[in-house]
Amino acid sequence: MPAGKGVVVKVTNLKKYFELSRGFFSFGKPVFVKAVDDVNFEIHEGEILGLVGESGCGKTTTGRLLTRLEEPTGGSVFFLGRDIALLESDNLKVFRRNIQMVFQDPYESLNPRTTVLLTVMEPLINHHIGGSYEDRVELVIKALEDAGLAPAKEYLSRFPHELSGGQRQRVSIARALVINPRIIVADEPVSMLDVSIRAGVLNLMLDLRDKYNIPYLFITHDIAVARYVSDRLGVMYLGRVVELAETDNVIFQPKHPYTRALISAVPVPDPDHKHGRIHIKGEIPSATNVPLGCRFRPRCPFGFNECGWEGKDLASWLLEDEKVSSAEHLMNAHIGKIEPNGFSLIFEIKEGGDATKVLEFLKAKAAELKDKMPMFQAIWSMDMMPRDKELVLKTSSVHVSGEYVARELLEKLVESVDFKSRGHPMYGTILNADVSIASVVLTIGQESAQKAEGETTKVETTVGFLQDFVKSLVRSGYSEFKGAGKVTGETDKVIVSCRPAKLTAARVAQEAADIIAKGMLTNPDSAFHNLLLSPVATRRSVKVKVCAGERKWEQFASEAKKLFEQRADEGNMAAKAVGPAEIKTFKGVEDSVVVSFAQVVEPPLIDVGGGHRVACYLFKPPAE
Repeated sequence: MPAGKGVVVKVTNLKKYFELSRGFFSFGKPVFVKAVDDVNFEIHEGEILGLVGESGCGKTTTGRLLTRLEEPTGGSVFFLGRDIALLESDNLKVFRRNIQMVFQDPYESLNPRTTVLLTVMEPLINHHIGGSYEDRVELVIKALEDAGLAPAKEYLSRFPHELSGGQRQRVSIARALVINPRIIVADEPVSMLDVSIRAGVLNLMLDLRDKYNIPYLFITHDIAVARYVSDRLGVMYLGRVVELAETDNVIFQPKHPYTRALISAVPVPDPDHKHGRIHIKGEIPSATNVPLGCRFRPRCPFGFNECGWEGKDLASWLLEDEKVSSAEHLMNAHIGKIEPNGFSLIFEIKEGGDATKVLEFLKAKAAELKDKMPMFQAIWSMDMMPRDKELVLKTSSVHVSGEYVARELLEKLVESVDFKSRGHPMYGTILNADVSIASVVLTIGQESAQKAEGETTKVETTVGFLQDFVKSLVRSGYSEFKGAGKVTGETDKVIVSCRPAKLTAARVAQEAADIIAKGMLTNPDSAFHNLLLSPVATRRSVKVKVCAGERKWEQFASEAKKLFEQRADEGNMAAKAVGPAEIKTFKGVEDSVVVSFAQVVEPPLIDVGGGHRVACYLFKPPAE
């Protein structure tokens, strides 16, 4: 980031899932394509941020989310202190004036029946800019000349088919510039152009950035083009940004294995150059079933035991390499259905089969191959598990006070909004946040002496921001925040008044599942660390399975009761509305064997120095 440049756009945990349409008689859970999945970055004033990656990695969808051409499934895009996903009516129209998009194909993005004049003038008409027709014509001429079409008057009456490819793209750029936006999203702006004219368009975009200090999100699959125009470069893979740094650092000092593979594939015009090509195996996984842990692990040449091995990895090895399903294999008489379940793999035992022999076989293979295959190093446990039982914790609704709502809102605000970090748009606006009885009180910074006439004050910005923040929490299923009521602004404070609310049984179930996951499943001090299948929250209960024998199941019921009592004593109202764990028996396969892998979270973008961030387990987060 250039010194002294503020943040224009901050993207936080941005998600976009597309539900796949299914047949009329299809039942079960819906299937989603995770086009964009937990993306985080920021764009600064006057900066060009490049976004590169394979086709289908989510680059274009990210750009469309920034311009609100797609509605996000989750996360936030903060633009000038407001979450654009929650803007409506007049606020949305103001936002659309401030962010414009240059599309990949000028053949499709320009109306073939509209002249250049009317094409570029249309945004002025839509946003009521220009006092008269003559004023708008002058603005169009200026935008065309800024875009390199001079003398502009010669192009006003032309139609798109009368222009060259480069001229058409310059018209698209002029159309984006004419209303003086705060940021431009350029989606593959030169990929449809001849190589001979690409440099001219790229130089034009650089000149316009320098002249008007307009930041760009520059989306491309061409690393050479990205290097030429970008100040910083983000690399996307399967819906996530896996590396983000200054462009030269990404090009010459790539950290992530995927980035290294991309860079190694760039041809070098030197016959004596040794490429050192890094080959990655297999095809890109389906975005409907992304790998757990590191999503690049199935193709990574450096995979090791901490990368997040899953049940389906062991299933593939057993079926394809060990061939346990073949008639000749000794385990064929014992192993029935092999069922991957996240970080676990469950083996049904055939009628007449012996679960003990299956368990002994798996343990022997793990001991034999532990030093050769990282997958076997990641196995956490192997044990028997009853398949005809599950543990059920019933939940009920509970009423909470306004003070409780205020405390929870403050906790969410501090957890989700890093307003004390220079990289957040609310830095310098929100100075502090605290609870006063049934209200959240935010202390606001002083106004700048150079504040422009008509510019929104810090108090007004914060009021809008808090209204958006509460809306997003309610939309995400946090029913208690329906009690977060009126947001008012004073001279140096913004106050959110909270009233009593109700935690629904479904909301209590979500909270209970989270308590079990954090307090037992992923807690190294718990006797059930990595020994549970992920808790499943329903409308009125939480269902859990323990990857162990009967005795462990009974122990879980006791430990869970103590955990919820402890959370209730700490003031967690949801914990008070959770009943004791009951073992429910139903008809099904009784004998099974389960192999559990260490459960890991997906690696976050870790700063490895100088603002160079990479999402890879090869790099550890700094010790606290």
